[in-house]
Amino acid sequence: MSPQQREYSFNNSLLIVKFSDIVEAKTDVLVNSDDYGIPMQDGLSGYILEKGGQDVLNDIEKKRDAELGDVVVTTAGKLPHKCIFHCVTVSPETRFKSVSEEGQQSMQAEMEESVIRHSLTKCFRLLSAMDYNSIALPCIGSRRSGFTFQRIGAIMSEVISAFLLRTNKSYRVELCLHKLPENLGLMDYICFFEQFSLKVPSDANVPIVSKNTAPTVDEEGNQPEFDVFISYSHQDYEIAEKICSLLDSYCISYWIDHGSERHSDDFKEEIVSAILRSKILLYISSVNSNKSRNTVKEVSVAENNNKVILPVKVDGAAYNKSLEYDLCNRHWLQLKNLDYEALGREINDNVRFFLNRTEV
Repeated sequence: MSPQQREYSFNNSLLIVKFSDIVEAKTDVLVNSDDYGIPMQDGLSGYILEKGGQDVLNDIEKKRDAELGDVVVTTAGKLPHKCIFHCVTVSPETRFKSVSEEGQQSMQAEMEESVIRHSLTKCFRLLSAMDYNSIALPCIGSRRSGFTFQRIGAIMSEVISAFLLRTNKSYRVELCLHKLPENLGLMDYICFFEQFSLKVPSDANVPIVSKNTAPTVDEEGNQPEFDVFISYSHQDYEIAEKICSLLDSYCISYWIDHGSERHSDDFKEEIVSAILRSKILLYISSVNSNKSRNTVKEVSVAENNNKVILPVKVDGAAYNKSLEYDLCNRHWLQLKNLDYEALGREINDNVRFFLNRTEV
C-alpha cells in the first residue's frame, strides 16, 4: 500500500483515502462541493468545470436555485464519470443578531457542520437510489479555516462509515485529498486518517443490515437496535428521504430499505430482523403505501411483536382494509401544507415520548 494511500474494509465495500487528483478517479460518480448558487468559478469547482466542459455548466444553469445542503445531479461532460453530485455546502453571508462574536462563531460552525453531514448523507442516498457502485469525494470542509483536519475527518468518517456498515452491497468510495502541499507532510494528516481507522469494525465479516443513522455493532458483534423502522412505498421515495432528513436532524436512529438491497435472496429476513430490533415502526401512509402488500406485512409484523406503530399521513388516503384493523385506534400525525419542519417537531416529540415509555 502506498504511503500516501490507506484502504479500509467495511463489509463488502472498500474505502480508499488518498492524495490524488479527484477527476482521475475511476468511479461512477464525482462529488463537487460548491458555494450557494453553484458558481463553479474557482478552486476545485472551477477545476472540475475546466475538465468537464461547457455541458456541465449548461446543466448547472437549470439548477442554481438549490438550497443550502442540497445535492444537485448533473452530467459529467467530458469527464469519464456517469454524473457529478454538486453539494451546496457554503452559504451566502449569514448575520446573527444579539449574539457575541464567540457565540456567532460557534453557531456558524454548528450550522456548517450540519450542512456537511446533510449533503454527504444525501450523496450516499442518491448513490444507492441511482444504483451506482462507486463514488469519489473531495475533503469537504477544508476551505473552512475554523475546521481542523481532525474535525473534518470525524464528520466525513461518521457519515461514510454509517452508510457502508449498513449495506451488504459492494461499494467503492474514494476520498481524494489535495496533493500534499510543500509545507505539510503525511504525518500532518495522521489525525485525519485515524478518524477512518476508528470506524472500521473489528470483524469485517460481521453482517450488518442496518441503514443510515443507527449505531454500529458492539464489541461482541451484536447487531444494532434502532429507534425507528420506516415502512413506506418506494413510489414515495422523495417523501421518505425528507422524513429521513428530519430524523437525522433530531439524532433519531432508523432503518430504511432503499430498494437497492432487494436483489438479496434474504431481504425478507433482513426486514423482519430490522423491525424486531426497532422500538417504533413509523408508517408513511399515502395512496401508494395503502396499495402496497409489503407495508401491510411490515405493519403486521410490528403489531404481532407489540411494537409501537406511529402512522404519518402525507395525503388524505384512507387506510386500506388490511391495515385498518391494526391502525384504527392508533395515534397518527399529519403532514399539513407540506410543512416538513413542523412535521419534524411532531415526529421528534412523539418518538421521544414512546422511547421514554418503552424504557420504563
